[in-house]
Amino acid sequence: MNFLVFIVCLVFSYLLGSIQGSYISSRYIYNDKKVVSEWQEYKTIHTFNKERISVIIIDGVKILIPTLFLFLSAPLFSMEPRFAALLGGGSATLGHMYPFFRLGKGEAMEAFMITALFVSLPSALISILIFCALFVVFGRKTIPFVVSVFAFPVVLIIFFRPTFEVGILSILYSILIFWRQKKAVNTFLSE
Repeated sequence: MNFLVFIVCLVFSYLLGSIQGSYISSRYIYNDKKVVSEWQEYKTIHTFNKERISVIIIDGVKILIPTLFLFLSAPLFSMEPRFAALLGGGSATLGHMYPFFRLGKGEAMEAFMITALFVSLPSALISILIFCALFVVFGRKTIPFVVSVFAFPVVLIIFFRPTFEVGILSILYSILIFWRQKKAVNTFLSE
């Protein structure tokens, strides 16, 4: 019974992650009718100006809810809390990057950071510092983000010795996020 409830929680996490903050913000908070007919162009132009704060809040909450819930309820499922949080955050991240509702795809930067904070606060902070340092050097977020995503499991495994399951899942999570960023990395490298 607990296994079935856990699977339902993962499906809910995926569906919650599928809600795109930029769509909700532009359609319902700012009530802009263009968003439905010109979604991709609208998302690219408007996500970084007046509505960015609401997008960050919506996208953060949709990842935070399943990650926090599974972190706290892990003992009910006989799981290690960091492993359960990583599964919940990973499911929500998967929904964010490959949404069920097909209203754009997120890059998962914020999703990664929130999930990583529940798995290992020190590893997540080191990863965020790596991102910030590389962002200053490159001036763009693609390469710094990808490097910081891969730095997270390396730092976690080498310095903080997680359980085997958490270590493997953190590597798989990094690969999932890299897969979403692959096109952006290729574009960056070809310039």
